[in-house]
Amino acid sequence: MTPRRSIALALAGGMAMANAAALAAPQAPREVVAMSGAGATSKPAASPRAAAMLAMAWPGYRQAFIQPEGRVVDTGNHGISHSEGQGYAMVLAVAAQDRETFARLWDWTSRELYIRPDGLAAWRWDPAQTPRVTDRNNASDGDLLIAWALGEAGLRWDVPEYTQAMHKITAALFSTVVIESRVGPVLLPGVEGFDAKSQPDGPVVNLSYWIFPAIDRLEVLSPAQDWAGLRRSGLSLLRTSRFGPLRIPPEWLAIGARQSQPAAKFERRFSYNAVRIPLYLAWSSRAPADQLRPFVTMWNAAQDIGPFIIDIDDGKASGSFDAPGYRMIFALAQCISSAKPVPYALATGKNDLYYPATLSLLSMLAISERRPLCL
Repeated sequence: MTPRRSIALALAGGMAMANAAALAAPQAPREVVAMSGAGATSKPAASPRAAAMLAMAWPGYRQAFIQPEGRVVDTGNHGISHSEGQGYAMVLAVAAQDRETFARLWDWTSRELYIRPDGLAAWRWDPAQTPRVTDRNNASDGDLLIAWALGEAGLRWDVPEYTQAMHKITAALFSTVVIESRVGPVLLPGVEGFDAKSQPDGPVVNLSYWIFPAIDRLEVLSPAQDWAGLRRSGLSLLRTSRFGPLRIPPEWLAIGARQSQPAAKFERRFSYNAVRIPLYLAWSSRAPADQLRPFVTMWNAAQDIGPFIIDIDDGKASGSFDAPGYRMIFALAQCISSAKPVPYALATGKNDLYYPATLSLLSMLAISERRPLCL
């Protein structure tokens, strides 16, 4: 833990980059193929270097975190599995052209998690408990990731069953957890516990659940839904929901009143959920670059200060993101701001735990597809 102190000045220094992760590969890699194909706008030239590094990292990641039956193990969370982890791995498997692993991931996910009658996945599965599903509520970002991966897989490998499964999930999302609000359609984090009936200041949303690259692609792959409206609401909320001296978004945001506020029944901080927001902004073809500005100074690479878990109200640190995979996200934000590439040492670092290792590979995929000058 980092001592509680104001970090606004400490983080305002130089904008270099340092360590984040890709696990070494024991074999020659397949080529990585961009996810953002036909229909994405303003598509830059791909980064061959980032693609090659991601291809080299994938076999090690697969060995470390994916069980033979297709279950992704969250090694930093008591070995549980969750819909989000399955979705991230499915996205990475498509990019790595690993059809066999993708099939195993989807087989396990569809069998073990898609047990709800509404077509969404139960979010938490624990090998130490019986029954294994310990929380049947869905996690909407997990469903969004899985739908995106299925759509890309169906297109890439010409598997109609994957495409059909994508359409089923996207329809379920918009019929259950996408609701109308004063800013347009918004994504509830789950079916239960976040609407105006469940929260005194609800609805409550989590801005890191707006996975902008997924929304960009699903607008093409599953055009029956209002993805453009969902994108607009997320970008609007991000622009207007900045709090405290650092002007950053909270983990959980209440949007029931005229002005959004940090949700009353949740911790008022920027933490392990919100750390993904700059990654998704950097990865999107349609998110304005100025939306990244509040995140650029959250890591002072020159002095290796930050990034931190931050109390929204006073800007004080209550903990730190110690693994290099987290720093990769802020290095990417700094690259977009300053045009200074992410150092090679950052992308060849090592993360031992599932979550930062995943964020590192996703950052490399984002660089490969959208930010070729950053590596």
